Amino acid sequence: MGIFGTYYLICLVYCVLMFIKSWTRESREGGLGISPGLDTLAILIICWALAPVDIYLRWVKLYREAEEARRRNDKIL
Repeated sequence: MGIFGTYYLICLVYCVLMFIKSWTRESREGGLGISPGLDTLAILIICWALAPVDIYLRWVKLYREAEEARRRNDKIL
């Protein structure tokens, strides 16, 4: 397995873990018999693009929250 196969495998594992996390959260809230079948197929096809985008958006969100907390802390002092 080359570098692209390793990259695909890492992205696939990340996407599947995030999918399981979100799917169990949605099904606990009274999901109406939803099936993760089509979503799983989509993850298999485009996980190489989903994982980097998701990681980037999470990083931006964390950075933005940290900046807001820093601004609030500066206002207090």
